[in-house]
Amino acid sequence: MTLTVPSTTPATALTGHDPLRKSPLDAALRRLDETALLLGLDDGLRAMLATPRRSLTVSVPVRRADGRTDVVQGFRVQHSTVLGPARGGTRFAPSTDLREVTALAMVTTWKHALAGVPYGGARGGVRVDPASLEARELERVTRRYVNEIMTITGSDGEVPAPDPDSDERLAAWMADSHSVQHSVQPAFPAPGEAVTTAFGVAAAVLRASGTRRGRTVAVHGSGETARLTASHLAREGCRVVAASGGEAFDVLVLAAPVTVDQVRRVRAPLVAEAVDGPLSPEADLVLAEAGTVVLPDVLTGAGGVLASRPDLAGRCFDTVAATAAERGITLRQAAWAVAVGRVAQAHGARF
Repeated sequence: MTLTVPSTTPATALTGHDPLRKSPLDAALRRLDETALLLGLDDGLRAMLATPRRSLTVSVPVRRADGRTDVVQGFRVQHSTVLGPARGGTRFAPSTDLREVTALAMVTTWKHALAGVPYGGARGGVRVDPASLEARELERVTRRYVNEIMTITGSDGEVPAPDPDSDERLAAWMADSHSVQHSVQPAFPAPGEAVTTAFGVAAAVLRASGTRRGRTVAVHGSGETARLTASHLAREGCRVVAASGGEAFDVLVLAAPVTVDQVRRVRAPLVAEAVDGPLSPEADLVLAEAGTVVLPDVLTGAGGVLASRPDLAGRCFDTVAATAAERGITLRQAAWAVAVGRVAQAHGARF
């Protein structure tokens, strides 16, 4: 299958938003605005899709080994449950906040909808650097966080888990803390999340790039998702190399954020997002102007959800590619259109 990048309309012409907004939530809302306009959704439904069902901010005490007690913030957002129970990972990072977690929860809703699985989108966050804590301190934070967010996770069958690249210990502590009060086994074992995410990225890359053997793939970033994606592609005959500025590759896999200046130096006809939001909307415009095809996180993440079914992952890509060709839009716009359309249809059936 040959993919082409259609000419794009500046975001300001579609939504009136400033294309230089940097917040992940701003970017998610702007893309939702564009999608709502594309689908002809009314303002009330667009507002419903933009508003999380539940948001929670909690205070998590950190009892240090030397007796000191610090307090960090934790967050949990359930964006939508119209298609099924909300699910999604938890990010432990010193920079995370409620707006970022809200954006991630929204994108998770679209991933599940695009994959056609009966789940809604949720995400969590703890504003702490795990590397700054001793093992026992990190365990206390993790368990206390799970207990604090139980007010919204315990009622809908949601089992919190860490993000794909997190330490496997976090998954065990979160699952155990949840099962103490609810005799429920995790619905999605987090230690395998990096594996399924990497599968989704690799499946989308292979479907989009056609002939596999001999293609040069550069991976930007580190972590389990980056490593496993590279491993998947290497087994399929791709030549995996380290990313470097200005060098030409057949495919560039983004497992870490990139700046607009870095994007301007990209010399690859195909770019795949392996993590949430490595490309800002303005970076998207730069790549579109250069004629670069972008496999968005919503699409690659949907493939990850379907990791046990390669045929369904391929079918998911084909649906998005067909929508892009039919409407003359980018793969990102098509992925959002399909996913948002499905959630909007479910809302219309219920309200």
